Amino acid sequence: MDNRDTAAARRFHDVTKYTLVAAGAGDAGILMGTPPDLGPAIGEQDPAVEPFPYKIYTTLEPLSLHREFRPSAMPAPDALAATGDLPLERAVPDLDTVARLCLLSNGILKRGSHRTGRVIEYRAAGGTGARYHLELYLVSGDLPGLDAGVYHYAAHDHSLRRLREGDHRAALHEASGGELAVMQAPAIVVATSTFWRNAWRYQARAYRHVYWDLGTVLANLMAVAASSVLPARVVMGFAEGDVNRLLGVDGEREAAVCLIALGRDSGLVADAPPEEPLDLPTRPISSREIVFPEITRMHAASSLASGEQVSAWRGPPLGRALPEPDRGTIPLRPLAHGEQPSESIEEVIRRRRSTRHYDTGRQLPFEALSTLLDRSSRGVSMDCLDPEAGPLNDQYLIVNNVAGLDPGTYVLHPGRLGLEPLSIGDMRDTAARLACGQGYAGDAHVNVYYLADLEGILERYGNRGYRLAQLEAAPFAGKLHLAAHALGLGAVGSTAVDDEDLHPSPHAHGKSAICLSSCSASDVLLACAGPVSGGLVCLATNTRMLPQRG
Repeated sequence: MDNRDTAAARRFHDVTKYTLVAAGAGDAGILMGTPPDLGPAIGEQDPAVEPFPYKIYTTLEPLSLHREFRPSAMPAPDALAATGDLPLERAVPDLDTVARLCLLSNGILKRGSHRTGRVIEYRAAGGTGARYHLELYLVSGDLPGLDAGVYHYAAHDHSLRRLREGDHRAALHEASGGELAVMQAPAIVVATSTFWRNAWRYQARAYRHVYWDLGTVLANLMAVAASSVLPARVVMGFAEGDVNRLLGVDGEREAAVCLIALGRDSGLVADAPPEEPLDLPTRPISSREIVFPEITRMHAASSLASGEQVSAWRGPPLGRALPEPDRGTIPLRPLAHGEQPSESIEEVIRRRRSTRHYDTGRQLPFEALSTLLDRSSRGVSMDCLDPEAGPLNDQYLIVNNVAGLDPGTYVLHPGRLGLEPLSIGDMRDTAARLACGQGYAGDAHVNVYYLADLEGILERYGNRGYRLAQLEAAPFAGKLHLAAHALGLGAVGSTAVDDEDLHPSPHAHGKSAICLSSCSASDVLLACAGPVSGGLVCLATNTRMLPQRG
């Protein structure tokens, strides 16, 4: 891929920007696009064509999976801090581990009833607007309790359906450009997105949500893998066409968006069996689908065609670092290990919810905020990134009500485990405006923004770097959400406006806000509150939106 080719990403980013035109007006107060080409941010949401939220193979027999598991011994904060890198020579998941991973990352935890009689389904990970569009597939060798094959995880009934027999991992190894983690993995999860499910509400901006929502799923999955003592590595470099053919998806309506190599086995992967075309009937998801050309163009422009192209694209990771702090940093004071909760990650995921009502009269303890930032900011193991090179996204905070911190803006220096003050002053109105006028962001004790130098990322990684920028930020936010619940707090995510020019900051100049979350106190619990419904969500802006120093 020509790393200079970034026209598609730039165009897509421009046509999917949000502008707040009327605070307090809800969806009608937000427009999408770049002036003068602005239109409604939210689609018509015609109930006659509302997408069915699940993919169901109508002729395949389900392999039912267990739903109840013994809680793991690892405390949730430790599971959330794990990156997926484990120095193990051999770690092979069994069928129950596969069931645990699927259920707690993309499954339905329980069903309830709304006062209108509508059934409410509580998913393990949050999703933008509760428009769940991600599917999980499993490509494995022989595992304890499961024969080698290609399987689809059916969230609606928590089961696996086998699409292909035999060990097809070699096909993914080739498609990934020889990625070592894929070669050694006993099982590889492939995540796909069915774009129309989210675009029914969000139109072309749904393509951003692919990677925001994938990040929340990955935060769950990586933490559950860590609690199962299972290495896990996210793979963003793969040849799209090869992976889509293996799964039997068309690559346009439904497309592979990520691989996750699970476990480790030193045995070499055998040659894959012949790959016949799949023609397996599925339930229609909608009587009519609307195609958004900007999604199609962006996905095609950021796709890779072969394993050789993948290897060239992956190359040396982008290295970057924050400028040295002008005024020093305020050291974080995370809770000591013995003071942190011992609750398991499974228990935390089962009670995760979005919190929008806050006790503004109570302060968020600095030790709690420190623990949240410490546990959530270590990232995940990813094929095209190097932990030693620093993250692509920097974490900026608007602090409203934290014990020991003046209200204002800060930036996290993760290597120093400290916060650098940028500007002191009341920022509640700014926080609410940045969250598309949603008042609870102003009530939140802390808002956390993940900002990246999008220009530098696109220069190094080409159009595919747009996917990478979104996805690298999203697990940070997903982990922050779960860490808040692990500490007895709460969290929510929010969308945000783009190109917000209020109080431009030299420190954040030219960076794009890729992801947003917030911390606050609810009427019963302290809460980590960040500005969208359905869970913690990433937002992409091209803005300089933090105030000046001084």
